[in-house]
Amino acid sequence: MSPAVVLIGVGNELRHDDAAGLEVVRRLRSSGGLGARLEATSGDGVELLDLWQEAWAVVLVDAVRSGARAGTIHRFDASVTPLSASLGRTSSHALGVADAIELARELGRLPRRVIVYGIEGARFQAGSGLTKRVASALEPLARMVRAEVLLLAAESVAEDSAAPSSASSKAPRPPRP
Repeated sequence: MSPAVVLIGVGNELRHDDAAGLEVVRRLRSSGGLGARLEATSGDGVELLDLWQEAWAVVLVDAVRSGARAGTIHRFDASVTPLSASLGRTSSHALGVADAIELARELGRLPRRVIVYGIEGARFQAGSGLTKRVASALEPLARMVRAEVLLLAAESVAEDSAAPSSASSKAPRPPRP
């Protein structure tokens, strides 16, 4: 059985602050103990749909450009509400994170819970290395993401244990609002 929660770091190592999501996943992978599947991707929308397939919850971490101060951490619950267009697009793909979420919603392939953490970037042009403000915000962001993943994993277990088994109940489970 695959983990109920998938953590996906999105970014490009060769576009400065765009690598922030990848770095968060790298840090959490090395610390271990999450009980989630950890993935790193460039953010191609179709690939994202494949990565979170059959997951109960997905947490995405990506660099954003909204005009806020570099290093600012944003948290969005995209489970029900689309991501804000004010986040700007840093993806070099035709179908980025926000588009992939909405496509999955339309196709009925969106996990029950979708949490997106965005870290405000400053430099997205070609080159390597994070800006100082983004680099200094990575540790607090990694702690927030870790806590979120652990909470979602606990919620998925609680929901599974509360659900009637098919052997003990003939009534279908009502849809969740």
